[in-house]
Amino acid sequence: MGTTIFSNQVWATSLNSDLVTTSSNFSGTVTKVIDGDTLDVTTIEGETITVRLALIDAPETDESGFDEAKNFMTEQCLDKNSEVDPDNNQGLTYGRTVAVVYCDGVNVNEAILDNGFADVYQDFCDVSEFADSNWAQEHGCSSNNSNKDNEDKVESSGINNNQLDNNGKDLDCKDFGEKNIPVGGNDPNNLDADGDGVGCEG
Repeated sequence: MGTTIFSNQVWATSLNSDLVTTSSNFSGTVTKVIDGDTLDVTTIEGETITVRLALIDAPETDESGFDEAKNFMTEQCLDKNSEVDPDNNQGLTYGRTVAVVYCDGVNVNEAILDNGFADVYQDFCDVSEFADSNWAQEHGCSSNNSNKDNEDKVESSGINNNQLDNNGKDLDCKDFGEKNIPVGGNDPNNLDADGDGVGCEG
């Protein structure tokens, strides 16, 4: 787990995107499960915060396994007490806080991987503060991509070495099957328009 207080991070409630505050660990009740890697937590203050599970890539709505992943997360978390540990190395993603979530004391990031309902989101193994945790290492964030020296990290982060196809064609975000792709210092196709290190933001 990370430290209890994080700096330079913000979160916004899903009900009022103008309300922004310093991010730190927080607790509440899971009031909605959106899919296998996204859920809403309502704090004791009544604020609803949408949380994206750090390093978890669960099936999307039109993909095989979506229902199973969502049902698993529903069984683990819905209407249960939760502790949320935001990722110190990531800001908001689509207005969602990226974090490890503990439902009734169970690390559900780890649990959904252990039960085979999701995969590690390997594109973020060079970004997330949780990449060195045992569960992340066991499920795909190997030391090969999370503990390299700085030069190797720049080369392996995101898609910088794969942004040109075999014909040398310039690629756009529509050419990739995902969003919020980590981008290092080299961004030849200008996928990271705002220069925040994440390309193809939605």
